[in-house]
Amino acid sequence: MIRKILILATILSLVFATVVFAGGAPERTAPAPTVFDASDWDAVMAAAKAEGTVTVYAVTSRIHAAVEKFTEETGIQVEATRLSEVELIERVYREAQAGVNNVDLVLIEDLPAMKELLINPGVLVNFVPPNALENIPAQYHEPLVFAFVNRIIGFNTEKNARDPFTSIWDLTLPEYSGRVMVRDLAITGEHQNAFTELIRRSDELEADYQRRFGRALQKVEPNAGLELLRRLILNDIIIMTSDTRIAEAVGARGQADPPYGFFHVYSKFRDIERLNLALDFSQNVQPLLGYYYGIYIQLASQARNPNAAMALANFLLTQDGFRPWSNDVGIYSMSREIPHHPDDRPWEWWRERLWTYDPEFAAENRGVVLDTWLRYVQQ
Repeated sequence: MIRKILILATILSLVFATVVFAGGAPERTAPAPTVFDASDWDAVMAAAKAEGTVTVYAVTSRIHAAVEKFTEETGIQVEATRLSEVELIERVYREAQAGVNNVDLVLIEDLPAMKELLINPGVLVNFVPPNALENIPAQYHEPLVFAFVNRIIGFNTEKNARDPFTSIWDLTLPEYSGRVMVRDLAITGEHQNAFTELIRRSDELEADYQRRFGRALQKVEPNAGLELLRRLILNDIIIMTSDTRIAEAVGARGQADPPYGFFHVYSKFRDIERLNLALDFSQNVQPLLGYYYGIYIQLASQARNPNAAMALANFLLTQDGFRPWSNDVGIYSMSREIPHHPDDRPWEWWRERLWTYDPEFAAENRGVVLDTWLRYVQQ
């Protein structure tokens, strides 16, 4: 319960300046959840077409193109809203607390927060549609992975003919003071989760410091993960609100002293040609190139249009449904039917070089990460 309150307080306080009571939000007695029965798929589709407009909340704007295609193929209307990861969790949580059954389906990230606030209380339910049962390995079914997303360390290729980094600790050096951009951890739950993994694997960070500088790491913080965070902040890190702005700032041509991007999404590399960006990512940095996280597809337990929600969930995991994402680099379906983008590397290449986080450890420790971030940022 304490863990739930801490995560809730963090999320709600980031979006609205509201008071979170010490005991957490009052628990409601929810109605029995909808039964999502896909055993007769023809019956599901027939019932779906008789239901109303499906409401979707998603952390990705490409949902709009996907649902447009879904409506074209099925005639089922969809109302899609793009929200940030914090806004989405906050909205679904508040609606559930108020007894408002608005949303039918979500594409959601930040597994520790969504599990504590939405899955465990029964607000969201996992549904594995027929296409996923056939094409997505079972290890990605609970919760159902829509896709994985990677974040990397970016640099400007006009300024750097070669990869400038061999260690993640390089970004804490004086020569990079005031030149490293990062999306604000206070509004980026996945950054908080990622730094819990740097805490959990602090021994690897310490070993890499020894490799890079030939001496033991001297820490102010209790572990190497928090020490890295401290040093990045005190090296005059540039705090941003958008991965898009980071990628564009790093890759803009004609800069004498361009910034570097710390843990921004690789999918922004899709804009290199359109915006004429001089942008690449570090492949030599140790002990990790960056991290990855999941986007998950979940249904609302009180969905007003359960059959249409099931139909849409199934469609989004097909080749046609996923096309708005597979048309670009940086987002990876686990479906055997959907290959990676031809200009990208296979998912296996990324998985070997990126870190991800343990959801339980992240839920227990992300408050420490956020506290450390705020403590040094506010100095």
